[in-house]
Parts: sequence; structure tokens; C-alpha cells
Amino acid sequence: MEAVDFYYKAFNATSKKCYKASGCDAFYAHAEIVISEQTILALSDISCYDTEFTKGNNMQFWLTFDDEQSLRGAYEILKEKAEIHWPLSPCDWSREMADLTDKFGVNWILSVS
Repeated sequence: MEAVDFYYKAFNATSKKCYKASGCDAFYAHAEIVISEQTILALSDISCYDTEFTKGNNMQFWLTFDDEQSLRGAYEILKEKAEIHWPLSPCDWSREMADLTDKFGVNWILSVS
């Protein structure tokens, strides 16, 4: 939660969607930071991953698509030889969302607006 406040201040940002962790007010399970009307940073609870985040692997790129067809097209390509953390499916903040680490080790979150 401290990091979210820090980024808000640094970028004069706002929040779009923030969800506190279930049963714990100490951190966010999900928080989106919006700069100039574009969601550019999303922070997620790391407890759902089987890896420890360290400097170098602690960033994810989040792409928000205007339509499901574009989202599905990107997902179908990126999922090849990828580690799927959340398969393409609905979630609390998007009609469809996917979370994966691609074959090059890049972390992606894909969603539809």
C-alpha cells in the first residue's frame, strides 16, 4: 500500500480499481495506477505465484484491450510455451483477464476494458 501511495505522488496518478486482500487490510490484492487516463501499472498480491519476486522479475506489463477478440488473439500467441498464472477467464475487475509469463520470461497481464 505504501508503494501505491508513492506512485500516486510521483506521477500525480489516480486509482482506477483497488481491492484489498481478502481478510487483510495491510496490502492490496490488486491495485491499478492511472496516469493521463491510461492504466500503466498494476500491482498484485504475490502470494498466488510459486516464485519469489526479486529485482529483475518484479515487473509486469499490463495491456488493456478494447475488445475480447483482440485480447484473445494476443493471448493465443503469448501463451505458447508460457507459464500460465491465470488462464483467460473472467475476474472481479474485467470481463476477461489472463496472467502469464511468456517463453522469454516477460510477465504479462491482459484484460479487456
